[in-house]
Amino acid sequence: MKPKKRQDCDYVVKAVIIGDSGVGKTNILLRYCDNSFKPSYSSTIGVDFKIKTIKVEEYKIKLQIWDTAGQ
Repeated sequence: MKPKKRQDCDYVVKAVIIGDSGVGKTNILLRYCDNSFKPSYSSTIGVDFKIKTIKVEEYKIKLQIWDTAGQ
């Protein structure tokens, strides 16, 4: 039986999506993380974030992507 790793990933990368209001920041986040798209417009209040884990070569990387309100 192999010992369990204490970490669930090798690296954590935090990114913030910024831009003017209504330009599609939330849809970029939804398309990348959930492969979905919302044709209707709803404003982000404050901030929202999603987490996606990817594998690059032998490394497991956790992406923490923050979506800001365009103010």
